[in-house]
Amino acid sequence: MSTWKLTIKPDSKAGHDPFVLCKNKSLLGIGWSGAYENEQASCISEARRLVEKRYSKWPYAVRKLLEEVKEGDHVWLHQRGHYYLCRAHKDIVLGTAIDQDFMSYDLGHARKADWVKVPEVFVSGAVQRGTIAQRMIQKIKITSEERKCHEVMFNKLFANPNWIPSIDMPRLRDQIVKMKMYELFAIMTPDEVEDVIATYLQSEGWYLIKSTCFRSKPVFEFTMFNKQSETCHVQVKSGRHPDPLPPMKYNEYVADKKLVCLFSTNRNAYPGESVKGVNCLSHEEIYTWIIDNSWSLTEPLKQKLWIYLCEQG
Repeated sequence: MSTWKLTIKPDSKAGHDPFVLCKNKSLLGIGWSGAYENEQASCISEARRLVEKRYSKWPYAVRKLLEEVKEGDHVWLHQRGHYYLCRAHKDIVLGTAIDQDFMSYDLGHARKADWVKVPEVFVSGAVQRGTIAQRMIQKIKITSEERKCHEVMFNKLFANPNWIPSIDMPRLRDQIVKMKMYELFAIMTPDEVEDVIATYLQSEGWYLIKSTCFRSKPVFEFTMFNKQSETCHVQVKSGRHPDPLPPMKYNEYVADKKLVCLFSTNRNAYPGESVKGVNCLSHEEIYTWIIDNSWSLTEPLKQKLWIYLCEQG
């Protein structure tokens, strides 16, 4: 099963809100409604013929929604200041089957789906970042563990829109202790691993420089400083296929009062020679710190771990 982002914002007429229509009718909809101004389609092949006749192409967004999104896929939306998680159905809806006034809404193509509204505190950084992607519809890369958690969360919220997991922190900590170290790392998104490393380093007397936390920085994730006027550049690698971080690669960034800190969840994290001024954080050190400081984990990560460890059954 795949996870997607979608933005419902076709070129509708004033007074016609396609987002509200889709939400009220349990649809995931997009535009190109002009294809059905004079003729309706009852299947994808007919839809493609009419769309190509009108627009001289089979648009990327239409192809993704109708052909690549599958029954059971998750589709995230971030609109009107709220997050929504939808579970796609098999049924495809076209033209007048969407609404008799479908052209005013500019909704030519849709797929049936169940919707739930998701409190922002439940939404991981990977999903938040994925929903702001420029394309109307595209896949969001998440782990299989996170996908399972989303399914549990969807089912809970679908049954009770006001559901909020009541986290028993001592019980959660006991369950985290039972996890194998790499199982814990695997369930965490790259953003969550970076948050843990930043929090760990702050507990060691380092202070985060917020303006350095940008993806445009090619070498380091962020920079920190301490009361001794030392600066520390931090690089973190995690995810499905984390890169190793050879210390020698960062030798050029070390100088008087300028240090480097590395963390990678790769099993062979720091190959090659050690370098003075380059601090390589061990897996065991971070794993133990997480267990001892589970209170410091971000709310989305606590929610995910609670669902994964305590509520899936």
